[in-house]
Amino acid sequence: MEMLPTYVTALLYLFIVVYMLSVALETAQGQIKAELRDVHMIGRALLANFVIVPVLGVILVQFFSMSPHVRVGFLLLAFAPGGFFALQFARVAGGNRVLAVVLLFVLSGLAVLSTPTLVHLLFPIIGEERPPFVRIILLLLLLLVVPLYVGRALQQFAPAVAPKLGRRLGTLSILLFILANVLINQYKPSTIKAISTGEVAAIVSLVLVSWVVGWLLGGPEVRNRKVFAISTSMRNVGVCLPIAASYFPQTDVFVPLLAFSSISIPMNMVFAFILGHTLRNTEASAKPVEA
Repeated sequence: MEMLPTYVTALLYLFIVVYMLSVALETAQGQIKAELRDVHMIGRALLANFVIVPVLGVILVQFFSMSPHVRVGFLLLAFAPGGFFALQFARVAGGNRVLAVVLLFVLSGLAVLSTPTLVHLLFPIIGEERPPFVRIILLLLLLLVVPLYVGRALQQFAPAVAPKLGRRLGTLSILLFILANVLINQYKPSTIKAISTGEVAAIVSLVLVSWVVGWLLGGPEVRNRKVFAISTSMRNVGVCLPIAASYFPQTDVFVPLLAFSSISIPMNMVFAFILGHTLRNTEASAKPVEA
């Protein structure tokens, strides 16, 4: 696969930075600390995202026919939790928004270290003239972690302004993401359309099994289960793209990453609407009828 134009890659990186900054601005630090204290919940999230889903990803590539490079991209997705749009879908679903932010922080932060490490260990031959391992880590830290700390600092200095600014940046990040995907589809329509039926089925299966894993490990509260299911299924394309660009240039490793965004986002949007409607009906039926 031909490399994406530099300005499209830059636009994707800008989306990541703006989105992570908006998340940090919208959530109070005290709320995040309170959720982080629930070690059992965080432990279940780590088990789902760093153990169960990667193992299921390895199993799925055995069942579906994939080209070698698409298989690598698919495994990258299975290894990389912390998808950015999980927060928006958690809102639509009526889930625990603070938990969604905490999972985004924790999963994205750990994926920065774990995903390139696994790629370095499991795919030592694919790709020539690979950049130093440390440079990949630094790039991901710059894109994902630095904006979080900048957002926290801005929130401390201007707590009244931060939430409003965060919402505006969140809207801007969505526009950047849509624009980047439009440009990608213009430059790579034939490659994206060329993904096979089996490869599409594998991506859909990964989303479906991730929903099940997240829901089962989400705990007794329905609002937490919704967040777990959505967060587990939204794999971290933002972490995978820099790795693919640096480790696997001029290959089709990009294909499943772009296809995953095109498939998983509408799937989770429909899923979130269904869950949100279910929650409203449940709450309505739980209210006592006044005489």
